[in-house]
Amino acid sequence: MNKYAHLFRALALAALATGAGQAAAATYHVDCSAGGPEAGLENPVRSLEQLNRIRFAPGSHILFKRGTVCHGTFKPMAGSSGRPEAPIVVDAYGPANLPRPAIAAGCVQSRRDPDQSYTEAGKPPTGISPYRSLCTADDGPARRAAVHLLNVEQWEINSLDLSNDGLGEGPRVGLLVQLEDFGAGTHYRINDVYVHHVHGFSLDVKGPVMYKQTGGILFDITRSVAKEGRKPTRFDDVLIENSEVYHVDAIGISNRSAWMCRVGGAPCGDYLKEGEAPVQRKGLADRTSIDFLPSTRLVIRNNKIHDIGGDGIIVRTATAPLVESNLIYDVWMRVAGNSAGAWAINTDDALFQYNEVHGVRKRGSMADGMAFDADLGTWGTMVRNNYSHDNEGGLMLFCGCGTDGMGNWAKAASALVENNLSVNDGHRIVFIVGAEGGTVKDNLVVTTKPGLDVTVIESAHENKNEVTLSGNVILRADGGGKLARRAEQPGSLKDISWSGNTFAGYPAAADAAGADYKAGAQPNRTLPAAGQDLAAAIERWFAATDFAAKRYKP
Repeated sequence: MNKYAHLFRALALAALATGAGQAAAATYHVDCSAGGPEAGLENPVRSLEQLNRIRFAPGSHILFKRGTVCHGTFKPMAGSSGRPEAPIVVDAYGPANLPRPAIAAGCVQSRRDPDQSYTEAGKPPTGISPYRSLCTADDGPARRAAVHLLNVEQWEINSLDLSNDGLGEGPRVGLLVQLEDFGAGTHYRINDVYVHHVHGFSLDVKGPVMYKQTGGILFDITRSVAKEGRKPTRFDDVLIENSEVYHVDAIGISNRSAWMCRVGGAPCGDYLKEGEAPVQRKGLADRTSIDFLPSTRLVIRNNKIHDIGGDGIIVRTATAPLVESNLIYDVWMRVAGNSAGAWAINTDDALFQYNEVHGVRKRGSMADGMAFDADLGTWGTMVRNNYSHDNEGGLMLFCGCGTDGMGNWAKAASALVENNLSVNDGHRIVFIVGAEGGTVKDNLVVTTKPGLDVTVIESAHENKNEVTLSGNVILRADGGGKLARRAEQPGSLKDISWSGNTFAGYPAAADAAGADYKAGAQPNRTLPAAGQDLAAAIERWFAATDFAAKRYKP
């Protein structure tokens, strides 16, 4: 062998490790503790700074040691993408009885709260619940995220503990996957990740990051300020599952996109960067179609999401996203803007099923606080076989309640709310603020709390509120039920059709008459409250849906 061969090989490996080239697939062992990785481990890494200088090859494994904490941000180098047959995998190593490996992007000096008891101790049963930081000092910068994947694809992230705490608010996320001028980024797996104590914004402040771009897990598509070189970009094949998001501001799990402008959609220009003027697109149908590029194969499944400053789950600018078997509770705890449990905006054919949502709070006269929402620019949203209870703002919102930024009303069209169970949801069961072709059918609504101020329908806004209620069973124990009311003038009730519903505990025809009442094809039944077995009705719903087998499982 050439006497310089070993020297050349050593120099080549050193260059690869510092980003000058790309190494072959390898396994990296990350141990940020004082002693560093044990002797004999393959590719030992002692810090995030060292890890961030490696360009990872397809098929690489990045293993963090259990029981250790890395401070800072894990942000892989550009070009660190996997391939369909060889994704890049992040996971844990070490004894299984040790805590999961942690990446703490926020303060270094902090107290531990492994059982959440310190954080829970400050939570009131209703109203605003202030953010409770674990920091004992603000001893570092407000970093954007604990894990930040930028313009990479084919990644799988497992088994991590991620936090991004601070004594004050900041532009923080726990786990951020960001694409900009990338094209289609594909195959992202987030599994068994615990994201907690992320002190993001509670309202919009001047700067490039909006409050709904802060929180737990965010898949975000941005676009450069310079128009030259912009490339339409979307996510494809995203799965977020078996994870927990706790005590974060502002959003639990969300995706966003700057490629979101279409006729009847959410307002154009909402997500442009600071300093970029919205393009006037009215009448430019070709530009509008080019600017709408929905993400595909987005699944959010079997996650526990709780103590959230704002919204629990938002799906945006997507086609046929699936949100199922999640447990979402204690939502809208802090932020200033309207929030709900799980909802879609600017999205087609979203499906929400087998989720349990409870404890969504409602802030005074503000509108939201419900479990689910088909919002601006949605077509074909389906909400079915979910269990909603004790939400202060009700079960469902239809919100075709604004414009698309081009002079057209934003649609909330053809939404279906079917076979859900609502127990002791408050204020109203369904809130209609602009809807076309909406259907609320075969749901079971039960109110057992005496005197709870709740009506079946509440209507607001000048848009058409076109919804049909059919085959629903709506039961109230105390006999004080109300069918409908206006939240504001000129909120309309005349396009809401009632057909084949069964009411118990609702005074016969008390508000089912006059110009605002529209009878459907089938007669409605009104029964007395006395003699109704509400508990048995609930049990029948659980049995018929097999909800126990399909709900969230830890």
